[in-house]
Amino acid sequence: MKLTVNRLMLIILLAAYVILSIIVRRIFVAGLIDWYTIGILSSLVVVNAALLSSGGIDRISFRILQNFNNKRTLFLFSVILTLALSMFLTNDVALLVLVPITVAIGKFSKEDVDDVIIFQAIAANVGSMLMPFGNPQNIIIYRESVRNFILFLRVMFPPFLVSSILLLIMIFLLKSKDFDNKLREPPNVNLSLFSINFVLLLVIIVVFLAGLPYYILILAILLSIMSMLFNEPSNLSRVDFTLILTFILIFYDVNLARELLKIRIPKDTLDIYAYSLILSQFISNVPTTVLFGKVANWVPLAYGVDIGGNGTLVASLANLIAFRNMRVKDITRFTKFSFLFLFITSIIGAILLLIIS
Repeated sequence: MKLTVNRLMLIILLAAYVILSIIVRRIFVAGLIDWYTIGILSSLVVVNAALLSSGGIDRISFRILQNFNNKRTLFLFSVILTLALSMFLTNDVALLVLVPITVAIGKFSKEDVDDVIIFQAIAANVGSMLMPFGNPQNIIIYRESVRNFILFLRVMFPPFLVSSILLLIMIFLLKSKDFDNKLREPPNVNLSLFSINFVLLLVIIVVFLAGLPYYILILAILLSIMSMLFNEPSNLSRVDFTLILTFILIFYDVNLARELLKIRIPKDTLDIYAYSLILSQFISNVPTTVLFGKVANWVPLAYGVDIGGNGTLVASLANLIAFRNMRVKDITRFTKFSFLFLFITSIIGAILLLIIS
């Protein structure tokens, strides 16, 4: 089995779990995992895997390619679509849906689309910062410290707007060339599998927005799995159970470590911002958010972990998803764009915090 960055992170989290279990002399400590958040993420991962297996995504990518004949228009379409989708789903799930489309476009057109995938990762991190349900860290911050949708939207709109404009400017500065579709026949689609799971996707979104009971998420997962098994059992292999387990271990390990080490959380606005942004580069923004926990001064934390999603590969799980799907796994190529974006937006974020504080 190939050791990917995702699996390496999982191995580290499992090792931390073993060490922590030995220290506390218990296999499991209750109350450390936000199971509702895990349920949302898990159901989206499973349902989107079914959508990918249906062939519907390949058909969409084929149709997209019929309407775009150069890389810049593909860039713009992909980034804007990723920005929009990541507002309402998580950034990770948006990429699980959209990056395979880009990969399929590259396959059909015989073109290198790795740059498009890199900018999709940046766009997912940017788009997801606007809504409280856009990414796991926002879900945690909103449920722990905010619970006011209008307030959250008003506070997060400035960095979202500035980051989106910067992203579009960077795209226009990139070189572009024409390409042709090398595939003449559209891919086949399993319409029943696609339809069932599209409806389930809408149900999951409604469940989260309306705060409906947790068992509906479990039912959605079971129905999605059954639809895959009924159509083709091998489809189940597309479900990223590693990603689900990674989220569970992040909650458990970080919360337990925080209690054991009695970590002191900074209270000054710029300190919270700087610490959360920098820490995100090393342990990812979701563990950083879990580490900070419930804070009264939530705005700099939200700015720090959302802006800090760009940069290193591990800064955001969205980055790992994008990198895993690149044709050439070139870390330098990925971080060149991501770090440049991080450098500019981190300065802008600090200025915005000084203005509103």
